[in-house]
Amino acid sequence: MKTQSIIGLAAVVCVGLGFVASIHGRRGLADLKHADAAYRDGVYQARMDVASGRRPHFSSGRWFSDQDRGTYIAGYDRTYKELIEARSGKTAEPIAVELGAYHDGLADGARHRLAAQPFQLAKTENYRRAGGYAEDANLAIYREAYSNGYQEGYYLPEESAELRTISQK
Repeated sequence: MKTQSIIGLAAVVCVGLGFVASIHGRRGLADLKHADAAYRDGVYQARMDVASGRRPHFSSGRWFSDQDRGTYIAGYDRTYKELIEARSGKTAEPIAVELGAYHDGLADGARHRLAAQPFQLAKTENYRRAGGYAEDANLAIYREAYSNGYQEGYYLPEESAELRTISQK
């Protein structure tokens, strides 16, 4: 009888500790993102760009690993959108050139990642051709949006990139 009581008590304690750990783990995951240097750098760069009135621009190349680059992009993207929305009361609507370029880059980046090709933004046909805006003022806008999309497609997991594509339509 004493052995059964000890086993029962141990089982209750284990279940209780597991429950507490799972709750703390969910909160800890959010805290972990904010403790990550690449994520914090993305947040910082987004704040600087919004404060200066600049369009979004990912500088993920400053991070060594693909995981860090993806984390940087996630921090930047989330913060930029939140700050723009808080400042104007609504999300910033991209112009047609930006939207098309972003989707071109997202598709090319994801395709290169899935094919295990190296990061080759400037070598893609879409980047060089710039959506037909080679002589127009939209060239820089196209390439910037394409670059952001390519980096997201290349460095972020496939599911995340697909969700971002759907949410921006």
